[in-house]
Amino acid sequence: MASVEDTHTTQAQHVLSDGKVRQYLRKYYYIANEPSLDKEYGDLFTEDGVFIMGSRKATGREAQGKSNTDQPSSSAIRSLRKKIWEEVPNRDHDAVKMFSHGNHEDDTELMVLGTATWGYHEGHKNVGDWAAHIKLEMGKDDQLRCSFYQIIM
Repeated sequence: MASVEDTHTTQAQHVLSDGKVRQYLRKYYYIANEPSLDKEYGDLFTEDGVFIMGSRKATGREAQGKSNTDQPSSSAIRSLRKKIWEEVPNRDHDAVKMFSHGNHEDDTELMVLGTATWGYHEGHKNVGDWAAHIKLEMGKDDQLRCSFYQIIM
C-alpha cells in the first residue's frame, strides 16, 4: 500500500499555491484508491457534503433514517462508496493536473484532471480519463473537507 505522500498528484505542486490543499488532495486520492477506508473517505467530506458521479448523487456522510427504496440519490456518501467498490473492486486514480477554478483568491474551488484504471470482477481492466469539480471548506477544527465533489467521465 502506498503512503499518502506517494499518491499520484503529478502537477499539483506547480499549480496550487496552498500547501494544505495539496496535502488534502494527496490524502483524498490515497483514500479513494483503498477499498477498506470507507469511514476515512466519508470523513473527507463536510457533514452535508455532496458527491456526484454520473446519475448517482449522495448527500451527507451517513444515511439518515431508513428508505424503502434503493435510490442512489438518497444514499449517503459512505453507502454510495461501498456500492461503487462492490461493482468495481479494483481502482487506481492518478490525479494528473489540479488547478483553481472560478474567481477564488484561494484554492477552495478546484478542477482536477486525471486518469484511472478500473479492474472488474470478470478480470478485465479499463483505463480512462476523468475530471472532478471540487469545493473545499475549512472546518472549525482547522481541517479541510470537501463540500462538493462531482466526477466527470
